[in-house]
Amino acid sequence: MRLTDLVNSVGSSVREVTNFIRYPLQNISRIAMRRAQDEYEKIEVPFGKKSPEKVQPVRESKTRTLEAAVIRREIKEKEKEKETATAVKIVETKRLVRRRSRGAEDIPILQKEQELRGGRRGRYRIEGLLKDGERVRLYQGTHLINSKPILIKEYLLPERDFNKQEARERKDKFERLASLNLKNGGGQDFRLVSPWDAIAPQNEKRCYLIIEPPMHNCITLREYLHANGAMTQEQVRKVLDQVLQTLWFLHTQKLRISSDEVQQGLPHGNLNLDSLGIAINNQPTAFDEPQFFIYVSDLALWEDLFKPPTAKIINYSPEQDLKELGYVSFYLLSGTDIHPIYNQPLDPKIQEHWPDIKDNRLKKFIYRLLGIDPPFKTAFEARQALKAPAPEEIMEAPADVFTEPDEIEKNQNYAIVRLLLKVFTLGLIAWLLWRIILVVLGNGGEVRLPKIPAISPENCCLAEVDKVPTERVTYTTEADGVWSYVLSNFSLVSYGKTLDQELKARDTRLANYTFNTSTENVIEEVSSGRANFALTSYIDKLPDNLQQEEVAYDGLVVFVAFSDNKREQSIPSALDGKITLNQLRELYTTGTLENWSSPAGMNKDIKLYMPLDNYKAIKLFEQLVFKGGTPNEFIDLKQKAIREAIEEKQKLGEAVVARINEQYDYKPGWQRQELIEKARRSIYERKIDESYILGEILKDFEQNQTVGIGFGLLSRVFNQCAVYPLAVGEKGREVQTLVQKVDGQIKPIEPTTDLCNDKGSYWPDVEAFDSGRYPLRYRLVVVYPKDEQRGEAGRKFAELLKTDEGQRLLGEAGLVTLRKISERN
Repeated sequence: MRLTDLVNSVGSSVREVTNFIRYPLQNISRIAMRRAQDEYEKIEVPFGKKSPEKVQPVRESKTRTLEAAVIRREIKEKEKEKETATAVKIVETKRLVRRRSRGAEDIPILQKEQELRGGRRGRYRIEGLLKDGERVRLYQGTHLINSKPILIKEYLLPERDFNKQEARERKDKFERLASLNLKNGGGQDFRLVSPWDAIAPQNEKRCYLIIEPPMHNCITLREYLHANGAMTQEQVRKVLDQVLQTLWFLHTQKLRISSDEVQQGLPHGNLNLDSLGIAINNQPTAFDEPQFFIYVSDLALWEDLFKPPTAKIINYSPEQDLKELGYVSFYLLSGTDIHPIYNQPLDPKIQEHWPDIKDNRLKKFIYRLLGIDPPFKTAFEARQALKAPAPEEIMEAPADVFTEPDEIEKNQNYAIVRLLLKVFTLGLIAWLLWRIILVVLGNGGEVRLPKIPAISPENCCLAEVDKVPTERVTYTTEADGVWSYVLSNFSLVSYGKTLDQELKARDTRLANYTFNTSTENVIEEVSSGRANFALTSYIDKLPDNLQQEEVAYDGLVVFVAFSDNKREQSIPSALDGKITLNQLRELYTTGTLENWSSPAGMNKDIKLYMPLDNYKAIKLFEQLVFKGGTPNEFIDLKQKAIREAIEEKQKLGEAVVARINEQYDYKPGWQRQELIEKARRSIYERKIDESYILGEILKDFEQNQTVGIGFGLLSRVFNQCAVYPLAVGEKGREVQTLVQKVDGQIKPIEPTTDLCNDKGSYWPDVEAFDSGRYPLRYRLVVVYPKDEQRGEAGRKFAELLKTDEGQRLLGEAGLVTLRKISERN
């Protein structure tokens, strides 16, 4: 025997004796139960099978009574627990990933029926391997004392990475951390999965973490996506709500790391699709929807213990947890974290990788989690923003709104401020009610109230526009046009509402107004009386019986990929942030640009992008750039782009078949075919519009160093940072569409402007659109009959949109307002 073995053996015996002296009753009970279990397993019955139901070991009277009760309980729950174990095993084995690493070659896999001993809470039997990872293995197991299903995580300590001293230190720390108490003083764990037991054998190069599944049907979010596909937007909101609550608890509570170590707050450090589990309660709720719970496990606190000593040390933080949660929510909306065609990780910074979601507020929330938009400071602040009923309460609230609950109570002055705000609000409501009573009673002309000075020549509010018709009114616009996008897209101006719905909510006189889209001539519909008025773009030759009134602007923008603003040779900088109309004509006829050199390290050829499925944008480009005389070269370029798009979709369709057959080979053929057909439809039905080309231009730039130039409608690309809009105009008179405040002065943005981190600090140049200086602008109008009676609904609707309140709504929807509504900071 080696000296070290002798020392370890003596030390182990001393610890056992000391432990027995300190806790005699607990040790006697444990030894008795273990002996009883050993004798129980030795008993044999006929036919070569064990029959626990018939075992009657000879014990003293109390022991016999106790074991009989245990056996009866086991018999009663046997079938239920067997089904539970089978369910867990089936769910886990479906995701079985068998990977071998060089570090695991000399550490054999545990065999079925093999037992583990040495933990604090009993013995465990291996039922099968679920996952063979590089440094971690996962087994399905059974707790032998109560036959409950468990999960066993095996952490490997290969000799090539850890010497004996390093391995021993990690084992000691592992056992201490395994006793981490993830509950608050009231016993709540906020769905944090705590280790049930920990085993660190001295003579083995591995450790074991025993975990009891929180619910029998709990699976990882990655497994959920494999089985069910992408989550709905409402489901993602529920996931975010639960995980943020867990993170708030984890980041702020005092946690007992070990018997003598308490830590204030702890970052998770390992949030991903595999460390978050979902358990679905199949019992329907009052709204007939299944309820689910999200469980958080695999803290970096012990996961990082088994990384090689040479691995980079990462300082985890609550802010990083929020960012990782942003990626998780993005993957849940997408249904995967890998691009199904290119087999590359999905990137939320690439617009093309985003699924088609109408909940813009949720998307902006995820942007803030990711840090693309100004990030949240704490999980508490993020959860408050998620649960807030209206975006105005989030964007305009002072920072005090997001202070922690205990800090709010400490601020005595806050109660006074709240009281003053309540008094002011009640007074304002009383004033509004008085005005409403006057209108209802028809006494508005007899009683004169003090007038508030107008902030503009127009009315400030929708309610100030009088004589708005309340009978049934129908108005129309072009299908797939900018008005259709602005009016029918959800959450542009208010969460969960379209602009049409928001207008009706703010002014009930519009309750009977019906909005329709048409593929026919909307002017003809108004002339014939099928529609009361139409929303469209300015028309040069309008029928004599109709008139049009401007209510907003939009325009074409020419853009390039927005590279790192600190690069000396970015594409915007190489173009000096501008392009002339002659250069545009040259580009979209010859495909080249004279007297220009690409940035160092990038392809010399220029790739052109067009929103082929946005008829309005293409038509405007022909009218405004080519002045209506569309050259044959541009027509040929469009046809070529269409052919290339069809070929690209065919290639993607073929690739998706191979990808799905490989990725989902465990599914039946008919299920794979359903996935293939769904993916094909998604590919062929995907419109090549601004959203599509934004993703393509950025992807080609980052992956292939392609110099790409495209165009589209400002209303479709504003408030994103994938591309940089170039100033456009005649040589020497190029005009930038976006401006910002610099040192107290309003100036155009520049190639050095950080569009991503400076969101909200720039906005459309209203004066450039209003004056017509920007050459690619176009006007949006309301068209209605000149006849006073027939045209009243359209005339009043235009008046509503031209109020400050109406203009603000149009601006939030992405259009350029007629005038500057408010000062910007």
